Amino acid sequence: MPPAAAALALRVWGRMHGLVALEIDGHIHPVAGNPAALHRADMLDLVRSLGLTV
Repeated sequence: MPPAAAALALRVWGRMHGLVALEIDGHIHPVAGNPAALHRADMLDLVRSLGLTV
């Protein structure tokens, strides 16, 4: 796998996995009243950061 592709895959996986892990461990709800809205906002930010449109 080219280094750029590996970096992109790790970036996407890290963002997605990080939020899920925080939610499973119960760390998101005390900070964000609506975890679903936080996940959506973060995924939209990730998509935009990749130069894609929603």
